[in-house]
Amino acid sequence: MPAIDASGPGRRPPRHARLAADLVAAVGRGEHPVGSRLPTEAELCSSHGLSRGTVRQALRQLEDLGLITRRAGVGSTVVSRHPATRYVPFVADRDELIAFYRTTQVPSPEVSEVVADAALADRLGTEVGAAWVLVQGARLLRSDPDAPPVGWTEQFVRPDQVPEDITPDGTAANAGALGARRIEQTVRAVSLPRRIATALGVAPRSPGLEISRRHLGHDDMLLAVSIHTHPGERFTINSILDLGD
Repeated sequence: MPAIDASGPGRRPPRHARLAADLVAAVGRGEHPVGSRLPTEAELCSSHGLSRGTVRQALRQLEDLGLITRRAGVGSTVVSRHPATRYVPFVADRDELIAFYRTTQVPSPEVSEVVADAALADRLGTEVGAAWVLVQGARLLRSDPDAPPVGWTEQFVRPDQVPEDITPDGTAANAGALGARRIEQTVRAVSLPRRIATALGVAPRSPGLEISRRHLGHDDMLLAVSIHTHPGERFTINSILDLGD
């Protein structure tokens, strides 16, 4: 988990770190509930006597911690009371699905419109001729964007579930996935295609694991299909089974 920079023992933390710590504590206490917006940058500048650059540094730390999402013209929206602590590729509940999206990002995704042919329809579990918006790219940890990608994401979204503006990190395309009432999740072993392997920095045809999620809404309407492909060495599932005495 990214730490709030305290600049070493015996020294006062920089102003942006102090503001970030105050905001983290306030979110944790529920003063800014999940779904609400933080004060604007201008309001934080005025209330704390800070420059716009300092406030933006603090907000970036909250974003890296997975507490908020930020969009131009919308502001900073609280998405969790607790900092994200781990990357969970295979999700078991809605909280883990939310954590998956708030701890990772797809910088500058490729966005295109596709019509399902027979092969794609079979892959997605939909009908031939269905129209989709495809958002794809290498997925990075928000807390360490310079680390190797954790995987490659292909997100197929119904056109009526996609906002007009796809944000640079692809966040807006997650709306259909997060609005689902039921998720069908499948994991299978794959050999990484050359294009994906090259983007992820591994050898083509090397072992990988693919997680496919079909996101279903009311009346089992298919809202989105997200396919996340991971190099084998970057995919780990840990569990503890307490079987008693």
